[in-house]
Amino acid sequence: MKVTLQDITPELMQKLSDQNDEQRLHVLTREETRALTHELEYTIMVASQLQARCQMRAKRLEHLGMSTTDIADMFDVNRRTVAKWLRSSIEIEVVTT
Repeated sequence: MKVTLQDITPELMQKLSDQNDEQRLHVLTREETRALTHELEYTIMVASQLQARCQMRAKRLEHLGMSTTDIADMFDVNRRTVAKWLRSSIEIEVVTT
């Protein structure tokens, strides 16, 4: 947009300022969204690793002779959760960027 000195009015200045604000907001929103995406991916990875550690511990405790109910009490989770850990393979989520 080519502007001459005579074209500059308070209305034009306001319009340009509004456009600039809108562009900055768009950039900030995009950056914020990307940051949230990275945070979500990291949180999923950490949760996956934590679940894998719980599964390994539960499988060790079962191997040592503890019942599913006792293991559930130790973890303070439902017995069905422990049963699921014991029958599932251990999977760890890895985020690659």
